[in-house]
Amino acid sequence: MCLEFAAFVLSITALWVCILRNASFSFLALAMFFPGATALIWEAGNGELMSFMSKLSGANEKVKCIIFSALAVLLAVVMGWANQVEIRKQHNKSRFFGFLRAAGEEIGWRCFLLPCLLDRFSVLTAFTISGIVCGLFHVPVMILLNYRLKPSYPYLTVIVQSVSCLNSVCLLGWLAVKSGYSMWACSIMHWFWNIYKPAVSDTNTPEKNTGQQWLLDGDGLTDCIAMLPVAAVVVYDLNYKLF
Repeated sequence: MCLEFAAFVLSITALWVCILRNASFSFLALAMFFPGATALIWEAGNGELMSFMSKLSGANEKVKCIIFSALAVLLAVVMGWANQVEIRKQHNKSRFFGFLRAAGEEIGWRCFLLPCLLDRFSVLTAFTISGIVCGLFHVPVMILLNYRLKPSYPYLTVIVQSVSCLNSVCLLGWLAVKSGYSMWACSIMHWFWNIYKPAVSDTNTPEKNTGQQWLLDGDGLTDCIAMLPVAAVVVYDLNYKLF
């Protein structure tokens, strides 16, 4: 069921980008709702929708949900202070809608797919598969973005950005696991990352086009390297329960 779910979401996302390739990126970003919407439909089909909604709300793990949601906010605030940047809205024109888009991904990937994988595989394998799926989910729009912006190394850029997605699922996945797979902690972290990342390190906008996108972008090689220790700690903790 896990892989069938992933394959379905990846397929409709690829079709969405292919058919609507001339649309604005703000409109294409609606694809972020596909994982969550599909998970809800999937659970409804299995007769488990109410149980799934209860888990998403945090009702099943109230204390953990509150603690790790607060931790996500703290991490995001510290990240903002450390960067001391002026936030550019870009496609996140509405903060509320930006949160909904982030939640649209997290409900599908971290609240549905990840626990499904962890029931069947080891922590490392489950997170690796989840990361590969998330990377592939972003590939169609990455290809389109590189086609429009024409960076110096388009293929390398797509590959590195996909690897970055694999790394980023570790922190988001860890927050999801620790909060009982509620949607709040991982969605908050994802939301803030979408806000801060473009202002900090995107090279694909005119005012920030100062370096190689594959190397310096928020989803570039520098991000991959920075996230490796985080990924290692997350996998170790989930195996040996440090926190």
